[in-house]
Amino acid sequence: MHPLLGRGAGLSVYLGLWLVLGAGAATTLVLRLGWPWGAALSGAVPLALVYGVVCLAAWYVCRAFPLEGAGSLARVLLAQGSAALLTSALWVAVAQWWMPAHGASSSPWTRDGTLLLTGVGVLLFLLSAAMHYVFLALQAQAAARRQALESAVLAREAELRALRAQVNPHFLFNSLHSIGALAGTRPASAREMAIALGEFLRQSLRLGSQSSVPLRQEVDLTRQYLDIEQVRFGDRLQVSVEVEPAAGEVLVPPLLLQPLVENAIKHGVAGLLDGGLVHLQARREGNTCVVTVRNRFDRESAPRAGTGTGLRNVRDRLATHFGASATFEARAEEEDYIVTLTFPQTTARSEGLSS
Repeated sequence: MHPLLGRGAGLSVYLGLWLVLGAGAATTLVLRLGWPWGAALSGAVPLALVYGVVCLAAWYVCRAFPLEGAGSLARVLLAQGSAALLTSALWVAVAQWWMPAHGASSSPWTRDGTLLLTGVGVLLFLLSAAMHYVFLALQAQAAARRQALESAVLAREAELRALRAQVNPHFLFNSLHSIGALAGTRPASAREMAIALGEFLRQSLRLGSQSSVPLRQEVDLTRQYLDIEQVRFGDRLQVSVEVEPAAGEVLVPPLLLQPLVENAIKHGVAGLLDGGLVHLQARREGNTCVVTVRNRFDRESAPRAGTGTGLRNVRDRLATHFGASATFEARAEEEDYIVTLTFPQTTARSEGLSS
């Protein structure tokens, strides 16, 4: 179906242009041939509107003979020229019957007048065809942009799913390894840790199915992870969490903080004889949210082997979710190792308003 037929406003504008054209033709009949205004308007205006509807057929010719892939430009010109001559000839035939029926005292149907009207009909049809080709090109361009956007969204979602899939197995491997180490020497602690791990995985699966969660929920999930690790480390692991209430409502990708505290324990607390502190802080600064994970570490000890998956995953997820407006910084400062995340503030309320 022609796209204008499903759009009342567009069709009204289109027929309005033909109405103006018919009024112009009626004025010519009055001034040049002396026709009465009533006969001129009732003859020329309906005739123009009818031809306007007929010229909509150019859409189907354009679809059948597109400028790209039609074989040759000559084929397009032949098809459009033939359609223009046919429709113009039919229009002139209808006009020769329609106009005298209104009792005009003189007739424009001389040989030159007929040829002139036929030529005008051909030009109007070809003009309509050109406009349809432009419309088809714009429609194809919009479809290409929409497809590119959909592809980008699908690629981003696939990337997020892949990054999420790296988090759970990485943590699960480390946790099961810890439970296995405790099973022989501290079976009660191993059981407690297994129960806590099950609760953590249940919550992580629930949050991980969402595209974003409030930071306070992410922090609660991180606390559950730290509870698991405290079973293993006991008093050697000290935890401090400071989250501003306003910062707690900022939306973040799920499972974003767990790799950071896991890294802080593995490469910090685990390497210290007396253990150490893991400090998690979240605050709002202007239009951004700043999350900092700080832990003590031993500069003189040999670095523990690792693949770097955790920090790399956080960096990639942050960039994928927030784009260039987010930053990731990891640095050593005296006896502390500090990871700082900075990203735009987005809350559930603001997302609801924007949608």
